[in-house]
Amino acid sequence: MLDSVLSRHAGELYQRLLAGEYHSLGSEALDADVRELVQTGFARIQDGDPPLLLPVAPALAAQEVLGDLAARISSWQEQTAHTVHELITLQRDAVNIDGRAVRSLVEVVTAADPVLDLVDRVQQGARHELLSLDTTAAAGSSCQPRLSPAATDPPPVWKTVFTADFATPELGWIVEETRRNGGEVRLAAALPMKLLVADRTMALVPLDESGSAGVVLFRSATVVGALVELFDCLWDRATPHPAAPGQAGGLTPYQRHVLTLLAGNLKDEEIAARTHVSIRTVRRNIAAILGRLGVTTRFAAGIQAAKRGWL
Repeated sequence: MLDSVLSRHAGELYQRLLAGEYHSLGSEALDADVRELVQTGFARIQDGDPPLLLPVAPALAAQEVLGDLAARISSWQEQTAHTVHELITLQRDAVNIDGRAVRSLVEVVTAADPVLDLVDRVQQGARHELLSLDTTAAAGSSCQPRLSPAATDPPPVWKTVFTADFATPELGWIVEETRRNGGEVRLAAALPMKLLVADRTMALVPLDESGSAGVVLFRSATVVGALVELFDCLWDRATPHPAAPGQAGGLTPYQRHVLTLLAGNLKDEEIAARTHVSIRTVRRNIAAILGRLGVTTRFAAGIQAAKRGWL
């Protein structure tokens, strides 16, 4: 959407130029909209008498925008890595006169089970606000795409920016369940990293893109404040997620996803592994699906769901 990269008036001018509007430039200084289009690569000035403002083809303009976004993401990643390094160094050197570490402002956790426990505690511990960036570029068990445990008892403010690849049949249920449980959702083409910020007092980021190396927990007000500013910037640029589609027969988004997996003949264990929930949760939802369909077997469920247009 143009309003994510251009001001409203500049975006309207660009669309008029694409529609064939003739736009000549006088000898006076360029107005703000023209300067913005030229500086962002959406238009160029053709010499002549008078000079003309010509639009740049959308495909070329998109390359310019994506190039600028990639550069900013790279810069954010470098700044985050530098901040992590600096604070880990400060934490190592920060000791009192007895040689014991002062209150930890930075905590690094690398073991798989403690990482998963910490991720869940940060999300469930948010009492006023939970902000998160969620990407699918993850290998670590704690960072794989899954429904946030905060869904069981969300704070009053719960905002999540998902990468656009969550808007797929395989992962879309996570987005819809987040919204269903009161979370605000936006989508972005790309994100620099995963991020959790709880009550603006602590922030959790992975040590690497995949999340397999561990996580860093920050309690420093300075660092947490900077990460909140990063989140706010990405939130403003992200696209609000449209209203959730009507639920098939009253099924939840997760149950609709499970129904498609049942149609693919996946076993309970396979569904649990793919959706990152317990087998008990899977079986409880399967029972609810069968009850909604008025059947007692998976085979009959597939037939009934197909007849009703649920698949």
